[in-house]
Amino acid sequence: MRVLIKVALGLVVMMPPAAAGKTPEQIFQEVSRSIVTIQAFDVADNVISLGSGVVTAAETVITNCHVIEGGQRLSVASGRQTQKAELRVADPDRDLCELAVPGLQAPRVTLFTARVRVGQRVYAIGAPEGLDLTISEGLVSSIREMEGAHYIQTSAPISSGSSGGGLFDVEGRLVGLTAFILAEGQNLNFALPASWITDLAARSGSKLTLSDRDAVSDKWQARSVELRQKKNWVELLAVTQQWVRAVPAAVPAWIALGDAYNLVNRPRRAITAYNQALKLDGNNAEAWLGAGNTYLALNQYDRALEAAQEALRLRPEHVPGLMLLGGAYHHQNQRARVREVQVRLEKVDVNAAREFARKFITN
Repeated sequence: MRVLIKVALGLVVMMPPAAAGKTPEQIFQEVSRSIVTIQAFDVADNVISLGSGVVTAAETVITNCHVIEGGQRLSVASGRQTQKAELRVADPDRDLCELAVPGLQAPRVTLFTARVRVGQRVYAIGAPEGLDLTISEGLVSSIREMEGAHYIQTSAPISSGSSGGGLFDVEGRLVGLTAFILAEGQNLNFALPASWITDLAARSGSKLTLSDRDAVSDKWQARSVELRQKKNWVELLAVTQQWVRAVPAAVPAWIALGDAYNLVNRPRRAITAYNQALKLDGNNAEAWLGAGNTYLALNQYDRALEAAQEALRLRPEHVPGLMLLGGAYHHQNQRARVREVQVRLEKVDVNAAREFARKFITN
């Protein structure tokens, strides 16, 4: 019996310790040279976008398409070297783009394309806000299915400029590409799985290019409409955030984002989205209506009144615009103006006029 115990103890002593992985410092030293900074320039050579990218093969960088959308010229910086880059493959549906970077001297990362585990430790490396490369630590919080695709949710912080950066496991393998933030809660950061990188070439043949902005926008619009019908507000917000990144010049995208923010009770963020839509197109009645109703909810009645007047300038006698106008007058205690709006509504829509009277006209 004593012999057996000694043998058992010997086996325990001789067993190798469980693998703990590499330290954050080791991971950063090994993979940081594979993370690059990307700049997109307009026709006047002004920087319009800044993001990150990951070297996945010789002279090849993977990033999010929204990082380079609208760019007439692209550059990739690695260390002290900067090279010109060109779009090679685009998959806007997955917000994944591959760049050719002739002359790029940087090691490629090792891909981990199997499914990650919820709870495993990960590290995000990128260039947030255009700063030098930084590393942040977190966990895989969940695997989220959105629009039929599986995204990695992580508590590792992702900031503006980190889009297109790398998400690595404890062995320094690339498990995902940091993509977007759901701003309505803490630690709601998302990455595209690394397995999508291996699918990119096969999917590119039938995929749209970045120049097909209207078609790309139509796809995002259809997704948004479907989620609104399902009343899935959280996914709607995530989708509209991706939409404005994929097609930042699309006015409907910013309006949809404003609507989504309102649906999750974030009116101040909604105002920012509507104002961006109006910056792109000051003659969009829907954007004025969205902004006006949000100002009304924020008790900013003067601004709500101005927005209602702009909306009605563009679409005279439009019922939603008249309702907004009357609501703004009501909260300013301008009773005569409120009754004037009711008279206008009665000429356009009797039922709307009755609803308006119940809501805003007191005896």
